[in-house]
This record gives sequence, C-alpha cells and structure tokens, in this order.
Amino acid sequence: MADEKVYLKIGENVLPVEPEKGYTLSLQDSDSTNKTEGGTTVRDIVRMNIPFISVSFDCDKEMLLEMRSYKAEPSLDVEYFDPAESNELQKDSMYVTNYSEKMLADTEDGGIWRVTFDLEDLGNV
Repeated sequence: MADEKVYLKIGENVLPVEPEKGYTLSLQDSDSTNKTEGGTTVRDIVRMNIPFISVSFDCDKEMLLEMRSYKAEPSLDVEYFDPAESNELQKDSMYVTNYSEKMLADTEDGGIWRVTFDLEDLGNV
C-alpha cells in the first residue's frame, strides 16, 4: 500500500483532507494603515503570508471527540502543506475558530459527523 500524501496534521493526528476536498490554505498580510495630521497615509506591513486554513471533513465519533478537544486548546502544533514552499510540511502554532459539527448519519458506533473549522496563526509566540 502506497503512502498517502499528508496535507494537514494537528499534533500527531493526520486529518483526512486534501486541496479542494476539505482543505483550503490562504496566505494573508497583516498591516496597519494610519493617517498623519497632514492627511498623508502611512502603511506599515507588519507580517506577510500569514497562514489561514479552512478545514471540513467527515469523521466517526472517536475523531469527533478529538476535534472537539482542539477547539478548547489555546494553541496547537500544526503542520500544513503549502504548495508555494517545498514539499515538506510547514510548521506553525495555530488555534481553532468557527468550529461546527453536524451529524450526517446515525450509526451503532456513534454516527458519521461533518466537522468544519478554521485554523488561524498565533504569530511568533
């Protein structure tokens, strides 16, 4: 059996996602724009290429419970695939926002669930 490509890991947990199938990476810039007393606009780029990852996938109850625990954590060790970088996963410290879950099917062992959330960069903490 061939190894499957990993696109996203939280801790040691490999999430079942891939581009266009539950994994969207966007890189954003953080800047501050201010006006001086004379009306001149001053723009400082504070950070560039800040990762923001949208995640959505179906899972069983066991994985659902693990995902629920992530939303309460102040920070998570995340490894993610950035096609603009090397083939190695990029490491970052992130946190979960916009978490939601929905039962898709009721089964004897706890159901099939759709989990959706965003991972946001914590910066250099």
